Amino acid sequence: MDPSRLQEDELAGQLPKKPAIIPAKNNLLKTLLSLAVYIGVYYIFFHQNMKWVLFLVLVIIIHELGHFVAMKIFGYNDVKMFFVPFLGAYVSGEPRRVSQYQRAITLLAGPIPGIIIGLLMFWLYTQTHQPIYHWLALMFIALNALNLLPVSPLDGGQLLENIFFHSNRIVQSIFIILSCAALFYLAVLLRNYFLLFIIWLLIIRFRYLASIDRVRKELDAKSIPYNKTYAELTDEEYRRVRAVMISHIKGLRNYDPALESEDEDNVAAYMKNVLTTPAEEDLSRVQKIFIFLAWMLFLIGPVFLYLSYGLGSRL
Repeated sequence: MDPSRLQEDELAGQLPKKPAIIPAKNNLLKTLLSLAVYIGVYYIFFHQNMKWVLFLVLVIIIHELGHFVAMKIFGYNDVKMFFVPFLGAYVSGEPRRVSQYQRAITLLAGPIPGIIIGLLMFWLYTQTHQPIYHWLALMFIALNALNLLPVSPLDGGQLLENIFFHSNRIVQSIFIILSCAALFYLAVLLRNYFLLFIIWLLIIRFRYLASIDRVRKELDAKSIPYNKTYAELTDEEYRRVRAVMISHIKGLRNYDPALESEDEDNVAAYMKNVLTTPAEEDLSRVQKIFIFLAWMLFLIGPVFLYLSYGLGSRL
């Protein structure tokens, strides 16, 4: 065989190829292990008071189960739940189609059931005056209402991004800056400086979005398509997008643009954030208004109800 032809064949075998999407295994085991660590950390944090740990875990699990069930109903792939001490938990999955409607319902499915349960606990407290119902009401309402705050990446912030400026990166960046300012004000006002950690995470996200924007600008300049799903990418398109990503994203600087890596799945994970899959804008103006009003109702309503009861009980 021609040596030059053999060398070309060997080089072709080393060229980066698009990794197949393989669902993660042992999701249930990973969930249970993260839950065990979560309980252990809070057991120490609450000075070995298991009752409060179980209350907190109950509130978090019900919240995340709402997201989990909604994703399952809408046919998300590889749906998994993971617990992170001091940050709560999260549910992730790959949607079969990008839909504003499904995204909005999935986001609301976490906090709204929790707030409804909290209101039920509050009603039981008004009937029985048992302290346990009072504390459960506070925990369910407070933690879920916190998630509805219009601060990204909380559920409320993501909801507003989804229904009003789903694909506008500039507006999303402005929204993150405003979220940081609001959280900083709350941190000073409440003297809760743990919120500064969330601000730090938002700054990291802002910088990441900026790097994604730089990637897309170069892809536009080189006429490389990226307005498609990951499954629709050819190996050639994957290689071209990959080379641009490596030159702009800090987490990929150690990868060789011309050679396939042993952990190519990591590159593919970044690429899914670069691709701008056309979203189905399947929310009418009336539906957006209805979702916005529902968000406002469940964010502000329980607070007014609780304050009015507290004031009334003092008279």
